[in-house]
Amino acid sequence: MTWIIATLWPVSVNEDMITKLHKAGVTIFRVNFTHETAESAQKAMGIIRAVEQSLHTKIHVLADVEWPGIRTGRRTKRISYVKGDQFKIFTDSEKSEWKSLFCDYPSLSDSVHVGSNIKIDAGLFDVKVLQKWDDFVLVEAMNEYTIGLSRKHITLPGIHIKLPSFTEKDKHDVLVAIQLWFDYVALSFVRSAEDMQELRKFIDANGGKHIKIIAKIENEEGLENISAIAKESDMIMVARGDLWTELPVENIPIYQIEIMRATKKHNKKVIVATEMLESMMHSNVPKRADISDIFYAVIEWADYVMLSWETAVGDYPVECVQMMEKVIKSAEKYL
Repeated sequence: MTWIIATLWPVSVNEDMITKLHKAGVTIFRVNFTHETAESAQKAMGIIRAVEQSLHTKIHVLADVEWPGIRTGRRTKRISYVKGDQFKIFTDSEKSEWKSLFCDYPSLSDSVHVGSNIKIDAGLFDVKVLQKWDDFVLVEAMNEYTIGLSRKHITLPGIHIKLPSFTEKDKHDVLVAIQLWFDYVALSFVRSAEDMQELRKFIDANGGKHIKIIAKIENEEGLENISAIAKESDMIMVARGDLWTELPVENIPIYQIEIMRATKKHNKKVIVATEMLESMMHSNVPKRADISDIFYAVIEWADYVMLSWETAVGDYPVECVQMMEKVIKSAEKYL
């Protein structure tokens, strides 16, 4: 059987919405600590527990903790690039040149090589490394794009990142999840079984033995080590958003199947996530491709399918859950 996970957004959490989403089919609510604080998480848990009592039901809650990531710096004005533009990406925040960007990953020059691709802003801006020095790399724009004012994600496809998988912020957020009696903790960009062992040890040492741990597979390293990671986890999440920026997009369906099958070999549960009903963000009618996406995830024995932006900031959160529930039932009837 396949169940539904829905993502909450701090400013839109209220008892009426939680009630409607749960009645529509949500069994787990995801609290994303990229956007949450201890205070907003506590507020969400209070509302969820109140709904539990009023409906005489059990609702599970998932804490999704934030990986450190690699980002550009904040800007005071937008920069527009055209294909062929050459500019520098500095790792020294004090340096700046024509159309240059700052990257907060100190090991950028050590990690990439000439010819490497760097993807910026969820992969929407693609640049190629032409030369590198100690504190910057010279890159060429491979497409036209405008960089906004906020900090943008940077992805280094095929590169083994020299960053901790479990940061001090993650530890703080996990402690909050333990104190608020969350049911699950999901760790982003898991690269090895040791990452999950470290998470489990930390949770157990701080009174969280009741919590189940979820490994989010989002890059090539995680994919390579999926069997060992699954063995050390309670669940695996196929996090297709970052897989899309890290690996060839045409192979994402293959990776999804490989992750799911490797996880099932260890009798662990699988979550399929990202853009499952993206077409319903601003429409009450889905596109056929999204329906097929959900259907085939269920056919491949996904234990959970997850809604992200659709329920967090979309215009039709309840309708998304209702549609997903209909597709799940259709697929399960077919099976």
